[in-house]
Amino acid sequence: MDRIRTVTVRSPSMLRETGAVLNVVVQIVFWTAVVTSLTWNRTTGDAAKSKLEIDEVAFASLAPADQRMFRASLEGLGEAEDVRSRTRTWPTVEALAARGIPPFAADPLDHAGYAWRMLRDGTLINYIGTPAASAGPTFVITVLEPDPGTAPDPQVETDETHHRLGDGTMLHVSIWTGPRTLGVAMATPPFEDGWRRITMLSPEAPRT
Repeated sequence: MDRIRTVTVRSPSMLRETGAVLNVVVQIVFWTAVVTSLTWNRTTGDAAKSKLEIDEVAFASLAPADQRMFRASLEGLGEAEDVRSRTRTWPTVEALAARGIPPFAADPLDHAGYAWRMLRDGTLINYIGTPAASAGPTFVITVLEPDPGTAPDPQVETDETHHRLGDGTMLHVSIWTGPRTLGVAMATPPFEDGWRRITMLSPEAPRT
């Protein structure tokens, strides 16, 4: 005759039950946070990269020497615009250099030995800075005036690519960096050849 075995089943103590539940909750919260963080970083990273256009480069990503040249180019552009406002003529590189205007004037800190020249095609003006012996990238300051007789549009706001002269004339301006010099004046050097427009927009900043 078989013996009947009696098995007593006891539930875990309240402490053990509570600990098990808390452990599960902690694991869920932890891994949810990990997955969310990875997803957010990947999404925001892709979004940040998409802020710049294909033919743009952020000022912050430039080498220190190139950042310095960009700031000097902005200063030189401002001085050239002032001359244009007062005389209705764009100044030559020689005239700007004679006044000690950067980046056209000799600069002991310019180790790349940039030589500047001016090209013009109608309403398009280029100031082109080429380094000696490919010691750095070429810089091009581009200015595009409106066609003669075009009335100024007061609705257009000034920004890094739109500058307004004293007489109300709105210019389209930009500063580019590229691997080689230009033979003709261009408003937008081809990005296929490595040209990029320098922008103060941060890769993380939203474009308005």
